[in-house]
Amino acid sequence: MITIGLEEEVQVVDAHGQLVSHDFLRESPSGNDNSEGIIDKELHRCAIELKTRICHSVDELQTALHVLRAQARLRAAAQGQQILIAGLHPTAMWQQQARHEGVDYPRYTRLIDEYQDVARSAFSFGMHLHLGFAGDAPKMAIMNRLRHVLPEVLALSASSPFFEGYDTGLQTWRHSLLDRYPRMGIPDIWDSEGDYRMHLQRLRRLGCLQQDQGLWQDLRLHHRYGTLEVRIMDSHPHLDRIGLIATLLKWEAETLLLEFASGRQSAIWSRACIEENKWRARRHGLQAQWIEWDRDQACSTSEHFERWWSRIAFRAASPAERSRWERQLADALSEGSYADALRRQVQRDTDWRSTLQWMIARSHDEPPTLQYAEGWQ
Repeated sequence: MITIGLEEEVQVVDAHGQLVSHDFLRESPSGNDNSEGIIDKELHRCAIELKTRICHSVDELQTALHVLRAQARLRAAAQGQQILIAGLHPTAMWQQQARHEGVDYPRYTRLIDEYQDVARSAFSFGMHLHLGFAGDAPKMAIMNRLRHVLPEVLALSASSPFFEGYDTGLQTWRHSLLDRYPRMGIPDIWDSEGDYRMHLQRLRRLGCLQQDQGLWQDLRLHHRYGTLEVRIMDSHPHLDRIGLIATLLKWEAETLLLEFASGRQSAIWSRACIEENKWRARRHGLQAQWIEWDRDQACSTSEHFERWWSRIAFRAASPAERSRWERQLADALSEGSYADALRRQVQRDTDWRSTLQWMIARSHDEPPTLQYAEGWQ
């Protein structure tokens, strides 16, 4: 019912794990081996963006991302560099980072001119999941309710507890950088897709946005692709965790489609209510107490995710698929976040050099476990 695609922002580092400028090109070195997507540049020269092709399943998405990561590693190795995947680099200083700017990069130059140090200092690394719908789908009605689960997928992806060498006390500091931009955070409630697009046109007419620019909120109706783009997540090194997040969002969107088709529409939560859960996700990750606003109750992560899972798990194509992702969710809630693992590693290590090597090693993902174990039917 829904197609998916992923954009992942990746760090380029030297042999010691320090951010470094790269010379990646959009074109593949051998010309035709980039069928799973493209590798692109970002504002900061220490970043690349991996963009998968449009996929019809989570298995396809994981395969595409795995291939793009492998290609990125080869290109990095050709320059004596490596890749590191996390929401932030734990020790880097933004003042030391080179950027793509000047006459050769007019888009990035405009961003720096408009946002100044907000743009220069926001060298963060996120992943964006695009959900593609049929032309007649009620995308704005889906977007209004998909907002409710944004904090949950942020908690599952949290990977940025350290900033400039300090423990921030949060699971994800990345949003402390991004939320300094205007027009960020949880989106408002919109009555219709037309109203949303009219607002964009109004902002462009008044000079608030460039003609080719959309909003950068945690979830948006993409101004060119027409997808719902979930932008709230930190980059995460593990393909299984990315697959879990993609599955939860895809099944949530499909469940909403079916609920609308049958006339069952739950109440829409305000931005203020969702921001409360977003803060809890940023601060506590998978140890948060979640506010269920339909009940006006706070509950544990295990109870909260169990209720969510019970609502959407029927979207699995088979008992085997349901069992696979049910185990992945249970493992995630048991293991905690990447931020938790990173903190434990920092406590074990004697210096940041060891931790950075550990992070690089964690970024060398194994091939995803695709389909289902032999004998599952």
